[in-house]
Amino acid sequence: MPENDNVLVGFGYKDDAGVYRINDDTCLIQTVDFFTPVVDDPYSFGQIAAANALSDVYAMGGKPLTALNIACFPINDIEKEVFNLILMGGLDKIKEAGAALLGGHSIDDKEIKYGLSVTGICGIDEIYSNSGAEPGDILYLTKSLGTGFAVSAICTDFLNEDTLNEATLSMSKLNKYASELAVSLMSPNAVTDVTGFGLIGHLSEMMIASGTRCEIDLNSLPVINGVPELIKKGINPAGTKRNRKYFSEYTSMKDGLDENLLWIAFGAETSGGLIFSIPKNKASETEKIFKIKGEPLYKIGSVLDKSVKDGIYINIT
Repeated sequence: MPENDNVLVGFGYKDDAGVYRINDDTCLIQTVDFFTPVVDDPYSFGQIAAANALSDVYAMGGKPLTALNIACFPINDIEKEVFNLILMGGLDKIKEAGAALLGGHSIDDKEIKYGLSVTGICGIDEIYSNSGAEPGDILYLTKSLGTGFAVSAICTDFLNEDTLNEATLSMSKLNKYASELAVSLMSPNAVTDVTGFGLIGHLSEMMIASGTRCEIDLNSLPVINGVPELIKKGINPAGTKRNRKYFSEYTSMKDGLDENLLWIAFGAETSGGLIFSIPKNKASETEKIFKIKGEPLYKIGSVLDKSVKDGIYINIT
C-alpha cells in the first residue's frame, strides 16, 4: 500500500471513506459510490443513490462539502425525463446535506447507474472510524433493517405498498442527523454505516479493526414492517446468502434463534443506518438526546473484550 504521512484513514481496515490531513487542524474526507436502480421511481432512486454516497462522509464524523455526479445512462433507449428525475433526486439530497454540486461525468451505458463522488471535511480531532470500539461500549443502530429484501421483492406480487414506502423512506433518509447528534455529544468510539455487507458484515469489520468482540441481541434488531413475511415467501437476495456464508465464519450463534431474523441480520442493505459504539457512561445521555430530537436509536448489543478467540468476533444471542 502506498505510504503518505497525511493519509490518516486509508483502506487498511475497510473503513467507509478515506481521510487526508490538509493542515494541523483540518482533514478532507473522500468517498465514491454508485449502483444500478433499486426502486422503479427514478426520482426516488436518485435520492437513494445520493444518500448512500453521502453516508460514508457522515460515518467518518464529517460534513459533506462538494459532490460530483457519476452517471451511466442508455441515452438512446430511455426517455431523457427519466435521467432528469434521477439527477433531480440526487441534487435535492445534495442540497439537504448542505453540499455543492460541482458537476460530474456521464457516459452512454447499457444499464442505468448513478451515484456520487463526495468530498467532506472534519476537524483533525473529530475523525470517527470503525477501529475504536472499546470493551463495555454499547452498540446502537439508527435505521431499521430489511431494505435488501424489499428491493428484491419489487418484481413480485409479495411486496405490499406500505413495506416498499417504508423501505424507500429509510434508504433516502440522510444519515446527516444521526451523525451530527453523535458528533455534538462527542459520544462514539467507533462508527460505520450498514450497506452491502449487512449488519453482521459491517459489525465484523468494526470488531476486527478494533481488535474486540461483541454480542448482539437478535430480537432487539429493528426491522422494516413486512420483511419477515417476504422471507417466509422465499425472498432471499444472492448478496445476503453470500454475506451469511462468508461472515458466519466470524460469528457464534445461539441455538434456537429465529431463522428469519438471522437472514435479516446478514441481509445486504442499501443506504442503511449508522452503527455507533458508544462508551457505557455516555449511553443514557445519547439515548435521551436522540429521543428529544426525534431521531431513531436502537440498542442492539455491547462490546465485550479484546480476547478474541478462534476468529469469533460476534456472538448472536
